[in-house]
Order: sequence, then structure tokens, then C-alpha cells
Amino acid sequence: MIYSIEKRHEFGSGTMTTHYEVRSYTHKTPIGVFANGKTLKSGTKKQCEKFIKAKGIKAETTVFM
Repeated sequence: MIYSIEKRHEFGSGTMTTHYEVRSYTHKTPIGVFANGKTLKSGTKKQCEKFIKAKGIKAETTVFM
């Protein structure tokens, strides 16, 4: 499994909100795209970092979009 913390933005009604997600992926395709993603936790950056620490997993990548 490949784990990442990703920053997400949502737009609607003239506003933008930001949150973070801990995501898992099964593999990376030959062209470098993560495949079969699943959100494990959504919240603030601090909440996501606490989640990965509690689960004993290491985020291999951090993506800020």
C-alpha cells in the first residue's frame, strides 16, 4: 500500500473550503499515476497526522493541491 496526505479544496456558493485527506493506493501505474485510491480519514492537517501516527503507517507522499 502507498499512503499519502493530500490537501483538498472545495468550491461552492462563492466560497472555498480546505481540508486534508489520508489516502491509500494499491499501486502506481507504469506512467506514475496512483491507482485504486481510498480515503481513510478527512479533516485538518493535525487530525490526519495524528491518524497516521496512531495507525503506525508512514505517508510516503504529501500532496498539496
